[in-house]
Amino acid sequence: MGKRRVGRTGIAVTSALLALQGSCGSKTGLTVPCVVQFVPDQPEIIFVVDRSGSMTEINAEGVTYWTALDRALRQTLPQLQGFARVGMAFFPLGSEPSTWCRAAPRPAIDVTSDISSILARFPNGPEREGGTPTFEGLRAAVDEHRERRRTDATRRRFIVLVTDGAAGCNEQHSLDRCTCLALNDPNACVQNPSIGRSSCLDDERILELLRQARSEGIDTFVIGLVGMSLSLRNAMIFRRFLDEIAEAGGRANPTSPRYLSATNTGEIAQALSMPIQEIATCTLSQQGERRMLGDRLNREGASVVRDPSGRNGWDWTDESQRRVRLTGEACAQAVASNARRWFAPAEGRCLAPE
Repeated sequence: MGKRRVGRTGIAVTSALLALQGSCGSKTGLTVPCVVQFVPDQPEIIFVVDRSGSMTEINAEGVTYWTALDRALRQTLPQLQGFARVGMAFFPLGSEPSTWCRAAPRPAIDVTSDISSILARFPNGPEREGGTPTFEGLRAAVDEHRERRRTDATRRRFIVLVTDGAAGCNEQHSLDRCTCLALNDPNACVQNPSIGRSSCLDDERILELLRQARSEGIDTFVIGLVGMSLSLRNAMIFRRFLDEIAEAGGRANPTSPRYLSATNTGEIAQALSMPIQEIATCTLSQQGERRMLGDRLNREGASVVRDPSGRNGWDWTDESQRRVRLTGEACAQAVASNARRWFAPAEGRCLAPE
């Protein structure tokens, strides 16, 4: 059956026929034009959160970075209810010497669609002390996504890294390629055995991990909380590192800074909201098996036309034509309106329900 364009009249007729379904039983034998439904595909997002002692630093608004992050999460995460599944991993594992350069092998908060339970389990504060084992925190999230993919192969998967410090804690780091973060001295890691390899910037294996994850379809957003206490040298190292891992994660800004930069509650909330809402709202999965007709998606108060250029509209994301991505203003309006369901005419005629 060839595709046909569905105009306002067709939409109105379809809506009227759908209204009939509520009062017409299947025993009458009445058939109406079929409708196919599209809903947000509920990606899985694992937050990897820096819980090191430096998160107790006071920011410009007079609260700790941890408090600012906590407030921002409570503003933004409830918007994901019904749109995404969320889990959380933290690093370091603890404040004792045996744990301050380690992270748990799997997320501390399991992936769930119950956003309120995520917020209820969010820790009250960071660790008293500790390093920044970013690699171990990211590896726990990547491994969890890989494991969950075994039983749910088609769901989209993302990581959101939130950190205020340059990664360290790699006891196997080569001193020949060490960017030392200690004492504001580039030679301190080599010259002082008590500092050593764990204070080298752990960039190489993190870049490799994120690039590999991206090749498997797991993209990473990077939110950097660049603290005021950093020396000029270390701030430059940290910002460059964040830019590099944001690019490796596949969700970098088009211009500098490539990572999502934030220091206060409002900035963190914005950094969380904009990309997360887009990935949670603007990719839709088809419900049911019937083939969509025409080139228009409809929801109450809005209609979007297919636009293969990706500038403004919708287009298929896969050859099976079961998944749709909204782009441009169409995506922005869907986010702003909290759009949960889209409809389009489908081939065939359908029996009205009881």
